[in-house]
Amino acid sequence: MQKVTNKKYRPLSDGEQQILIANGCMADSWERIMVAEEGFTPNNIRRCRFKGDVRIGADVTIKDVSSFIANYEIGNRVKIVNMGILETRGVSSFGNGTKVATINENGGRTVCIYDGLTAQSAYVCALYRHRPQTVNQLQQIALRYTEQVSSTMGTIGDGARLCDCKIIRNVNIGPAAEIFGASILQNGTILSSEESKTEVGVDVKMYDFIVQDSSSVDNSSLLRRCFVGQGVIIENLTASDSLIFAGSHMENCEACSIFAGPYTVSHHSSSLLIAGLFSFFNAGSGTNQSNHLFRTGAVHQGIHLRGVKFGSNAYTMLPCRNGAFTVVVGRHRNYGDTDSFPYSYLVEKEGASWLMPGRNLMSYGTVRDLKKWPQRDRRKGTRNDNINFQECNPYIAVRFLKAIEILSEMLEAEGGEGPDVINWGRMKIERKAAWQGKRLYTTALYKFLGSMLSLGEAKEGLSGAGHWIDCAGQFMPLDVMNEILSRVDSGEIDSSEALKAEFDRVMADYDHLAHSWALTATERLLGHAPTEEDIRDIIARGKECAAELESTTNEDRQKDFGIVATVGYGIDCLTEEERLADFNAVRER
Repeated sequence: MQKVTNKKYRPLSDGEQQILIANGCMADSWERIMVAEEGFTPNNIRRCRFKGDVRIGADVTIKDVSSFIANYEIGNRVKIVNMGILETRGVSSFGNGTKVATINENGGRTVCIYDGLTAQSAYVCALYRHRPQTVNQLQQIALRYTEQVSSTMGTIGDGARLCDCKIIRNVNIGPAAEIFGASILQNGTILSSEESKTEVGVDVKMYDFIVQDSSSVDNSSLLRRCFVGQGVIIENLTASDSLIFAGSHMENCEACSIFAGPYTVSHHSSSLLIAGLFSFFNAGSGTNQSNHLFRTGAVHQGIHLRGVKFGSNAYTMLPCRNGAFTVVVGRHRNYGDTDSFPYSYLVEKEGASWLMPGRNLMSYGTVRDLKKWPQRDRRKGTRNDNINFQECNPYIAVRFLKAIEILSEMLEAEGGEGPDVINWGRMKIERKAAWQGKRLYTTALYKFLGSMLSLGEAKEGLSGAGHWIDCAGQFMPLDVMNEILSRVDSGEIDSSEALKAEFDRVMADYDHLAHSWALTATERLLGHAPTEEDIRDIIARGKECAAELESTTNEDRQKDFGIVATVGYGIDCLTEEERLADFNAVRER
C-alpha cells in the first residue's frame, strides 16, 4: 500500500487551533491532532469534528464533515468535501486477509486477498488444491502481509479527492484516487497513483475489498468480499466472493464466487456469472449457469477456458468445462467437457448438445477478439498480472494434437463406416463435422507450429516440452509451474514479490519455451529430429496454412457486409448508392 509521503508532523499552534475553532471545527482532544511541519493551511479546514489521532499534511482542504474524521493520516494536497464519517475503528487490515470463496460457493477454493495479489498466485491458490502444502504456503504469505499492514491508523494518499461520500470506515486510499458520491466503503484498500488513478463513484457500496490501480467502480455497484485488479471497469455490478482481474469489464450484471481472469466481460442486466473460472470471456444477454444439484448443494463449478463466448440466453448446468475459444449457444444440461476441442461451437438442438469441432477457426469474430484485447489494456505503470496475448501458443496447440487424435479414432472406428451421428462425452457430433474439424485442426496446428518455430532459437537449459497450461492469462509448461511450486513448498520462495519474480522470469522466457515445444512437436510429427530444412519447410507450410485460415475468416467477415446486413441503413436515402455510402461510413469497411 502506498504510504503518505510527508512523515514530519508537529502539534497545532495556539493560533492554528483558534483558526480551526473559528472555522467551526471541533476535536475531542486537540493535542492528538498533528499537522505538517510546513505547508499546513488551517484556513482551508472548516466545519469538521476530529476524534482520536489525526495527522494532516500540507495544502489539505477539509470542508463540511457532518459527523467526524477519526484515526487517519491525510496526505498532502488532499481534498475532503461534504463527508459523513471517515474513520479507522480499532486495528484494521484494510481488506487484506479477507477470505474470498471463489469458484466454489462452499469455500473449498478460498483465497486470502491482499493488495499485492496477482492473477497467477490467485490461480494457484484456488485451483491447486491437490497441492495442500503449496496452498498453505501461499495463504501464509497473504497472512504475513496482512499482519504487516494492519494498523489503528488509515491513510489517504497525496492528492486524493473525497467528495459527497457518506461512510468510509477502515479503508486505505492511495494517492490521486478520486472517490465521488460513494455510499459506504468498509474494510478495504484502494490502490492508486498519479500515473495510474483509481475512481470510485456514485452510490457504490463495498465491504471487505481490494481495488487495484487504474480501475473504476461506479454507478451503484455493490461488492462484498471482492478483489478488483488493475484496469477493471465496474458499473452497477452486484458481486460477492469474486476475484476480478486485469482488463475485465463488468456492468449491469451479477457475479457470485467467480474467478474472472483477464478480460472477462459481462454487460447485461439479465446475466449471471456464478461458481466458475472465466478468462477472456464474453457473456451474452441472459447468460446463466446453475450450480445447485439439490442432493448436495452449491458445490459444482464451471471451467470456461480462454476466449469462451456465451450467446444470448445461453445456459450451462454445472459442472462443465468449455474448451478455449468455444462458442456456447442454447441450453446445456449434460455436464459437457470440451477442453480437448478448442475453437468449437457447442449448440443445443432438440434438447441435446451438439459439438462442431474447430468451427470457430472459421469465424472472423475470433480474429477480432484476438486483435482487440491488447488494444484494451488500460493498465498504466507496473502491471501486476502477466498476460500473454499470443495467438499461436503451445497451450492451444497441445489441444489441437489431442483433438486430431480423438477425431481420427472416432472416424476410423468401425472401419470408417460408422453412423452419421457420433456420441462422444454426452454430446453429439455429426460425422461430416468431425471430418471438417480434423481438417481445420490440422491446418491450424501447422499455422501455430510455423509461428512458434519463427520465434527464435531454443535457449540452453530451458525446455518447453510436455503439457502447457493457461495460468490466468499466462501460458507456461506444467513442468515449469510444478518446479516453481516445489520451491514454494520448501520455503525458498516465501513472499509475493519472490513468487511474482518467478512468473515474470517464465514470461520473459516465453518465446524460447514455445520454440522448444514446437521443436519437440515437430519431431513427434516427423518421427525424427527435425533438420534445418525440415524447420524451414514447416515455417513455409505454416504461412500457407495461416493464409488459408485468413481467407476463410475474411470470407466470414464479408457476410457482415452483404446486402442483408445493410437493412436499416440509409433511412432517408432514395438510391442504393446513398444507402451503401451510409452503411460503409458507419461500418468503416
